[in-house]
Amino acid sequence: MDPAPADLDQQPTHTVGSSRPPIPGTDDPAIGTYGRLHEVTRRLERAFARTIADRFGLPIPRFELLLRLGRTPGEELTMSALADQLGITSGGATRLVDRVATDGLVARRACTSDRRVQHVGLTEAGRDLLEQVLEQHRADLARELTSRLDPDAQRQLDALLDLLR
Repeated sequence: MDPAPADLDQQPTHTVGSSRPPIPGTDDPAIGTYGRLHEVTRRLERAFARTIADRFGLPIPRFELLLRLGRTPGEELTMSALADQLGITSGGATRLVDRVATDGLVARRACTSDRRVQHVGLTEAGRDLLEQVLEQHRADLARELTSRLDPDAQRQLDALLDLLR
């Protein structure tokens, strides 16, 4: 048997599109700034991931690892420095390095003065691939980012990002 009918004059409390005001705090300028920063970051990551993954079969985390090594004098970092630069845990760095090493793009080397420390460096294959990907990445950056900013605006953006970093 059906339950007794509810009072038909009572309005549901979960109406969509009602004239309720926004939730207090959602109009905070900091929330808007963060939202814009997050949207731009996601848009850029999608654009770069598409071309780098499609053209070179290289997921962005692997590209980031190669890029960090390629930007370092001697093209080598410790595992802990790599994890810090990539913003991941030491376990995450280990798994990422394992995958990239399996592809022959990086190699590990034990530290001669501290057995607990491992160094990760680019192989010739990793260096060659990074050079190829960078050509595409620089074109993507020009299309998606730098062509939209004059040099002064780019310097200002860099300074603000350094401040936030």
